[in-house]
Amino acid sequence: MTKMMKKSFTMLMMLSVLLLAMAASAFAAPADYEFHYGGTYHSHSSAFIDGPADVTGGNVTITLSGNYFPELTVGGVTYTGSYDSGSGLTTFTFPGSTASDIPVSLHVVVAPFHDTWYNLDLVWL
Repeated sequence: MTKMMKKSFTMLMMLSVLLLAMAASAFAAPADYEFHYGGTYHSHSSAFIDGPADVTGGNVTITLSGNYFPELTVGGVTYTGSYDSGSGLTTFTFPGSTASDIPVSLHVVVAPFHDTWYNLDLVWL
């Protein structure tokens, strides 16, 4: 009887973990955005956006095309981009939500010609 209860409990726990994992992914919401510079839409920086942001559990994940973005700053904290040479994409994850636009400072490096920080607003559409 005890063996059977242990087995049942283990199966119940495994099922609970699976359901929790499925529920967490259901709350991930894609959200379209663009970059604004100086209060207006900035087509050049927005051209590097590769798809919608993923907004999950108080975090925002954005993907930019190219290896030009080593880091960005949000709320005074600097986040390092994760570049995938296979896809040619750089990904950032930082705290935020779609409740309001997010001021970011994006570091752009095109060596040896260009190495600048741009103060942008991530504006939700």
